[in-house]
Amino acid sequence: MAAPARHSSILLLPLLAAVALAGCRGGDAPSDASTARFESPDAELSWQGVVACADCDGIDTRLRLQRGNGVVAQYELVEAFLDGEGAEYFHEEGRWRRDGRILRLQATSGGERLYAIDGTGNLVVVDRRGDAAGPGHVLTPAGPPGL
Repeated sequence: MAAPARHSSILLLPLLAAVALAGCRGGDAPSDASTARFESPDAELSWQGVVACADCDGIDTRLRLQRGNGVVAQYELVEAFLDGEGAEYFHEEGRWRRDGRILRLQATSGGERLYAIDGTGNLVVVDRRGDAAGPGHVLTPAGPPGL
């Protein structure tokens, strides 16, 4: 009877090793599918979402990234600060670059915004250390840009 127990543990060993290796990949690292979109030389990508706001009903956010001729990486960001009676709109443009899982937006006016690319292609607002701003600060991939 000892032989079948040893035989089953030998079969389980490769399975356990595969599970352990899959866990080492890390949940914060973006998948190849979610970052492949950034590699296209003439990419045009967009995200949208309503981001949490401390003193309004939310910020309807739309972000579009463009890359022309494989070199110039520009972005356009439109934010609508929502309150009970309407919205106040803000428009920002600048250049973007990706450093690993961090997307850096450098505004022509001088400010910088940071987003982390999660494993599903969402953008999560982060601070300079890469820490998430908290729940309700996520933009999801959108269809064709419509800013």
